[in-house]
Amino acid sequence: MLSFRASDGAHLSFTERGPRGGTPLLLVHGWQTDGTHWGPLIDALGERYRVVGVDLRGSGASRSAPGPYRIESFANDLFDLVAAIDLDPAVVVGHSMGAKVALRFAIDHPEAVQGLVLVAPIPPGPVAYEPRLAAFLRSTAGNPANTSAWLKRLTYREPSVDIANRMREAAATLSEEVALESFDSWTALDFAGEAATLATPVLVIAPAEDNPGTPDFVRERVADVIPGSRMEVVAECGHYLAIEQPAHLARLIGAFVEDLVR
Repeated sequence: MLSFRASDGAHLSFTERGPRGGTPLLLVHGWQTDGTHWGPLIDALGERYRVVGVDLRGSGASRSAPGPYRIESFANDLFDLVAAIDLDPAVVVGHSMGAKVALRFAIDHPEAVQGLVLVAPIPPGPVAYEPRLAAFLRSTAGNPANTSAWLKRLTYREPSVDIANRMREAAATLSEEVALESFDSWTALDFAGEAATLATPVLVIAPAEDNPGTPDFVRERVADVIPGSRMEVVAECGHYLAIEQPAHLARLIGAFVEDLVR
C-alpha cells in the first residue's frame, strides 16, 4: 500500500497499478468495504490504464484516520490524493456510496474529473429507506453476524469462500462510529440540484438484480437527474458488480474512456 497526507494531516492509503500516461482511473469504494473491493477490476484494467484505488478514511488501511467520516470529507480527500500524485484529470469510478462521493468531488472540482462512472450508485439526493430496512442497515455497524447476513443479499450468485471472507474482512475494518456516521451522511445529504448542473460526461451502471437500488430507482434518482448521462443495465448481477462481473464492468469502463479521448 502507498500513502498520502490529506489536508488535515491524516495519512490515507491507496494502491496504484498500470502504466503512466493516458487517462488515469480513480476507483472509490462504497460503504463498509475498502479498496480490495476493486481487486478483480484492477486486474482487468491495470495492464492498460493507470489505476488508483483509495481506502477512504476510516476504512481498510486508512482505518486509523480521524473523522469526520462524511461524503464531503471523503470528496476533499480525493482532491488531496489527485493533487498529491498528479492524477488529474481522471475518470472517477465510484461504487454505491463511493458514487455519491465521486459526484460530490466532480461538482466541487470539475477541472480534475474527465468523466464519471457511477456503479450501483447512491443518489445525489437523500435516500429514505423504509424504517425496518434502515434499522437493519444501521444494525450491521460493528456487528459481524448482521454484516454477514447483509452481505449475502448483495450478490446475485453466492460468491466463493475467498471472496465472501474478503468482503467480511473489509467490513470489519470499519468501527461502529465510522459506519454509522458515513451511513447518516450518505442517506441524508442532498445535492441533487447541483448534480443537475453537472457538465461532466457520466456513465451510470445499474445491476439488474440490485435491491432496493433497482434499475428503475437508479434511472429515476440518478440518471434522469444528471443531464446527458448514459445508463447501462447489467443482467444477472447484484450490488457488487465489480466482484461478480469484473470483465464486463472493465469493458464498459474501457469503452467509456475511449469515447472520451476520441
